[in-house]
Amino acid sequence: MGAQSIKTSLRLFTAKCLIRFRRLTYVDYTVAEISELIAPHLPVTLPISVPRGDGQVSLTKINISMPFDADYIQAEVLGNIHISYLANPIYRAHVVLVVQAKPEYDNQSKSVRLVDIKVTDIHMLNDEYSILKDTSNLLNLLVPSPVASIVSGTMKTAFNLMTGTTTSEATHYLEVYLSGSKQKVLDYHKPQIEKIIVDLAAAEDMQYSLDKHDFEEGLFMQYGKKVVVEQGNVRFKF
Repeated sequence: MGAQSIKTSLRLFTAKCLIRFRRLTYVDYTVAEISELIAPHLPVTLPISVPRGDGQVSLTKINISMPFDADYIQAEVLGNIHISYLANPIYRAHVVLVVQAKPEYDNQSKSVRLVDIKVTDIHMLNDEYSILKDTSNLLNLLVPSPVASIVSGTMKTAFNLMTGTTTSEATHYLEVYLSGSKQKVLDYHKPQIEKIIVDLAAAEDMQYSLDKHDFEEGLFMQYGKKVVVEQGNVRFKF
């Protein structure tokens, strides 16, 4: 047996004794370590549904925190929303999403996953990146000048003329822009964006499988009981 193997065996024996006599009750993962695990999954771009249009949300950066007196992981996610209609860009915005989730250990698969995932806040950043057209500009963007001169100027008339349809969903969607509120457009897409975030966080590739070759993780695979958030850390409890 090599010197490294002897050292590992002694370390394992000591750890077993500490666990048995309740001297070693947990191992902590810090905010920095959790952030390092999540970083490879970003940036990511996913489609959002736009009636007769195209949209996407890009998640670019994440800031992890674990409040000292809380039992959850909190993430502030910076993202971008891009929406185009009839191949014309009509909306862009930087957004911040606040997400909370709890870790859960699956003893059978020896992996940690996120549960109780919820989006607690989503709001726009106050910057120059946001673009929203007023009624006149939006009509000019979607309807060529020769055509615009023969329509009454209402969104419904212009939309019917350009698309040959009376789809109420698409008409209603474009009318959201006519309020002049950038936030209303974001609110329209909010449920869909929340579902994207929750599904992404709960996806199988976001689960963390313990590594039996890592000393602490291998030890937890043998003697671990649960994973929780305590005192500002993700705590692996024996």
